[in-house]
Amino acid sequence: MNKLLFILACCCPLFLNAQFYDLEHNLSDEEKLYGLSQFWSEAKYNFAFFEQTDVNWDSAYQVFIPRVLATKNTFDYYNEMKLFCALLKDGHTDIWNGREITKGQIYIRVFFKNINQRFYVDNVFNGYAKNVPIGSELVKVNGQPTKAYLQEKIIPYISASTSHELWNEAISSWYMHLTDTTQITEMEFIRPDGKTAKHSARLHSKTSKGKFAKKSKKWTPFELHNFDKGIIKVDLNTFSDTIVVSKFVAALPELYKSKGIIIDLRKNGGGNSGVGAEILKYFTDQKLLVGSLWQTREHKAAYKAWGASMVMEENFDGWNQESIDWFMEAYEIGKGIHWYKGDTMTYENNVNAKKLTVPLVVLLGNGTASAAEDFLVMLDGIAGRATTIGQKSFGSTGQPMSYQLPGGAWARICTKKDTYPDGREFVGYGVEPDIFVPLNVEEMISQRDDALTKALEVLKGKM
Repeated sequence: MNKLLFILACCCPLFLNAQFYDLEHNLSDEEKLYGLSQFWSEAKYNFAFFEQTDVNWDSAYQVFIPRVLATKNTFDYYNEMKLFCALLKDGHTDIWNGREITKGQIYIRVFFKNINQRFYVDNVFNGYAKNVPIGSELVKVNGQPTKAYLQEKIIPYISASTSHELWNEAISSWYMHLTDTTQITEMEFIRPDGKTAKHSARLHSKTSKGKFAKKSKKWTPFELHNFDKGIIKVDLNTFSDTIVVSKFVAALPELYKSKGIIIDLRKNGGGNSGVGAEILKYFTDQKLLVGSLWQTREHKAAYKAWGASMVMEENFDGWNQESIDWFMEAYEIGKGIHWYKGDTMTYENNVNAKKLTVPLVVLLGNGTASAAEDFLVMLDGIAGRATTIGQKSFGSTGQPMSYQLPGGAWARICTKKDTYPDGREFVGYGVEPDIFVPLNVEEMISQRDDALTKALEVLKGKM
């Protein structure tokens, strides 16, 4: 072996390709067509938000038949399925890869935050921090302006209900086209000092925990933080576990001594709406907590047969009410637009313990989603009880129907439409805070918390 080959052989371990997906396995044409058809059919009859899309679902299905059949492996097949799903533009409707095609865990070493569709380094591996420090703006990816790159390469695969969440997920998924550790994404930045910097980003197969410029705090479902003037912040980071209620109840003796309380929902991605209701009961004497009004599409086969050829009557002169109701139901089912209207979600306030009556502020942001948004809807029904501060919420809730697809992937389809009890919509828009505190680059660089600062100011003013 000559010297050059020896050096390459010794260095070879540094360049070993750790592949994250199985790119060899390929589903049969029958499985591919079945998976596409199943998703199309379930959405056609059950999806709750077609009115928020501009898609002709049947036509799109026909377009995707040859596309999925042309895929060379299961990984590519599910990328096509994600493109199809993304046409529905819903945060509770998605497709994600199964374990069967996932070969290893992916780690990245640069994280971004979307601020008004401009994209900044939010955290970065220490080894890269000198070149691209926190607050550096990502201006180009592989030679393209960042926004154009995301629109072309990433956004078509993302199903999101709101514009802000679409861009949040797009920049969080900048690497989704990469499949192994050898592929490079060339990035160009403008640093906080105004200088231009370049960085070659790739995926990693090993974690770099504890080696980032900004230390990530360990996630916990519930936390208390004490501030001066007797203010306590309560972090409710999930409603998917009843331990949050248990910990909240255990903290009541301390909370009763407070002069003001901040509930932080900014990291709460949802769970069970009843968990949030159990906590909210301690903040009001109101006997009934009123949540969202919900409805779901309804199908009756015989009514579809009757209604498919019906033409809307110009008037119903001479018709009795029973006949009008039958006609309208058959007509709407025949056209696929009939809704079953459920009861407004309500929770009896059966808490007999002493209530928390001190001033209350609730922090929300783009990460406040699903059941956490249901909490905000219930809070809205308790007039004047709290001030909400932060940014718009995620903008998606409902009841997703989950099922497994061929090849081990999973699909979800949102089947329930929720609104405020008075009909105001928040899915597709996000819940607006009473006091909007915009994200900004200076806050990111200094690692301060402007929304929290505003919350403390508001509470001290009320106290």
